[in-house]
Amino acid sequence: MRLTNDQKKIFILTILVFILAISLTMQYSYLLFHVISEFFSIIIAGVIFVIAWNSRDKLDNGFFLVIGISFFFIGTLDLVHTLAYKGMGIFTGYDANLPTQLWIAARYMEAISFLIAPFFIVRRVHVGGFFWGYFIITTSLFILIFRRYFPDCYIEGSGLTSFKIISEYIICLILVLAIYLLYKNKHAFSKDVLILLYGALIATIGSELAFTSYISVYGPANFLGHILKIIAFALIYQAIVVTGIRKPFEMIFRNLSESEKKYRGLFENMDEGIAVFSLIFQDNKVVDYQFTDLNLQYAQMMGTDPDQLIGKTGKEIYNTAPPPHIQQFEKIARDGISERFIVFYKPELKYYAISAFSMGKNTIATVVADITAMKVSEGALIRANQKLQLLSQITRHDINNDLSLAYASIDLIKNRLPEEPEVDQYFSYLRESIDAINSKISFTRNYEQMGTQKPTWHLVRKVVDDVHVSNPRFSNIKLNNNLGDLKIFADMMLQKVFANLMDNSVRHGETVTRISLSYKVSETGCHIYYEDNGVGISPKSRVSLFEPGYGATHGFGLFLIKEILLLTGIGIYEDGKDGRGVRFVLQIPKGGYVDPGSMNNG
Repeated sequence: MRLTNDQKKIFILTILVFILAISLTMQYSYLLFHVISEFFSIIIAGVIFVIAWNSRDKLDNGFFLVIGISFFFIGTLDLVHTLAYKGMGIFTGYDANLPTQLWIAARYMEAISFLIAPFFIVRRVHVGGFFWGYFIITTSLFILIFRRYFPDCYIEGSGLTSFKIISEYIICLILVLAIYLLYKNKHAFSKDVLILLYGALIATIGSELAFTSYISVYGPANFLGHILKIIAFALIYQAIVVTGIRKPFEMIFRNLSESEKKYRGLFENMDEGIAVFSLIFQDNKVVDYQFTDLNLQYAQMMGTDPDQLIGKTGKEIYNTAPPPHIQQFEKIARDGISERFIVFYKPELKYYAISAFSMGKNTIATVVADITAMKVSEGALIRANQKLQLLSQITRHDINNDLSLAYASIDLIKNRLPEEPEVDQYFSYLRESIDAINSKISFTRNYEQMGTQKPTWHLVRKVVDDVHVSNPRFSNIKLNNNLGDLKIFADMMLQKVFANLMDNSVRHGETVTRISLSYKVSETGCHIYYEDNGVGISPKSRVSLFEPGYGATHGFGLFLIKEILLLTGIGIYEDGKDGRGVRFVLQIPKGGYVDPGSMNNG
C-alpha cells in the first residue's frame, strides 16, 4: 500500500524532532543520550517481533517473518549492550570492550538476517526452527563474550581493534549484498517498502562506517553512528510494521468487505435457491431447524417472501413434526459430510435436487435446484429408448426368421441340384453373405446391451476362468491365469471382452496353444496383459485393429471390446511382436481397480 505525501511528511518530521530532542540530552549527559537512542531501537525491535510473530499465520511473505524473529534477538543483544555501556556500572569487572563486542555481534546478526531473509520470500518459514536457531546463536555469543573468548573490539587508551574495524567493513559488504538481493526480488515488495528498506540498509552502512573511526566511546563519531542507527531502525519500522504488515491487514479487511459484497451478490442472484439453517437440539438430538438466511430464489420456490421465512422454524413452515430432511441434517451435523438427495414435492408435482453441507457448528446450508424439467426429459428419454429397444428386438427377430428361411432354402436348393464345383462355390458365397448379416445382427444385440446396467466390481480371474470353461472351442488351449485377486470396475459385459479376445486367438492365431494373463500395478494405474503364442498381428494391421468392421470375418469383436471397456474409462491397445503372438494391454485408471496384494491400489 502506497504512503500518502502527508504520511511521509509526518514520518520525516517525527524523526527529525526526535533526533533533535535526544541530541539536546548530550548537553546534560552522553550516557543519557546513549540510553535513549538504544532503547528507541530496542523498542522498535520488540514491536517488529511481536507484530510479525502474531501475524505469522497470515503473512505470505517469509521475508518479514525472518526479520521479525531475528529482531527479537538483535534487540536482546542491544539491550545488554546498553546495560554494559561505559558508565552504567552494571557489569563490574568489564571495560568498554564488552559493549563494543556486544555491538559488533548484534550488527553481524542484523546484516546476516537481511542477507538470508530474501531467500524466504516465497519459501515456507519454519518458525520454531528459526526461533530456536537464533536462540542458540545468541546464547552462544553471550557465552563467548562474557567468558572472554570473543575477539577484543576496543582497548582502553588505544581505541578500536583491527578485528572491530574489519568486522564493520565486512558487515557493510554483507548489507550491500542484502540490498542487491532485495533489488533482485523487488517484485515481492511494494515500491514504498522497497525504498524504505533501501534507506534503512544504507543508513546502517553509514552507521557502521562511522563506528570504524572513533577513539572514545563518547566521541562525535560514536554520536553520528547512533543517529544513523536511529534513522535506520525508524525506516525498518516504517517498512516492515506500518507499510509491510499493518497496511496489508487493513487491505485484508477491506478486501473481506468487498468479498462479502461480491458473494452476497452471487448469493442473491443465483438461479438455485440457497438457505442457511441453525439446528435446534433437544436431549442431544436434532428436533427442528430455524431459517437464518436465504435468497429470493429459495423463497420463490416456497411461494413466499424471504422476510416470511427468516427466523421461522421448519415445524412452523411445513406444519409437520419433525420437519422435512431432519435426518439428513442431523447426519451432516454429526459426521461433517455433505449430502445430495432428490425429493419430489407432491403439491406442485416438482422435483428438487438438494445439496446440503455443514457451515460450522450446528449450521447447515442447502442449495436447491428445480430439476423438474430434467426429470420430465429423462422420463421421455427412457420411454423413447424402451420403444427403440422394442423395435430393435422385433426387427432382429423378424430378420433372424428370414435368415433361418434363407439358410433352409440354400440347403434345399443345393440338395436338388447336381454337385458341381462352380455351383457349390456360388452357394458358399451366398452362405458367407448371410453369415455376415447374422454377425451384424448379433453385434447390434450386444451393442444395445452395453451400458444398460450399472458397472460393478469384477474379480477378473474368475471372469476369465468362466469364459475358458464355458466354450468347448477353448478346451484345447492351456490357460495361465495369473490375475490373483485383482478386481476392476467395469461394465457387466466384461465377460464378453475376454470371450472375444479368446475367440480372436482361436480364429486368427493359427498356432495358438497357450493363453496367458497377468497384471502390473504402477503409480499411473494398473495394466492387464493378455498374451497368446500364435502368429501375432502385423504392424500394418495394428493401426486399424479396433475399427468397426475390421478383420476377415466381418469383425466387430475388437471394436465392441473397446467400447465396453471405455464405459468405465479402461483403455486397450495391442503391442505384441509379429510372429510371436498377440499382447493386448488393458489400461485401468486409478480408482478403477483393487489389488489386495499391493499397497498401491486405485
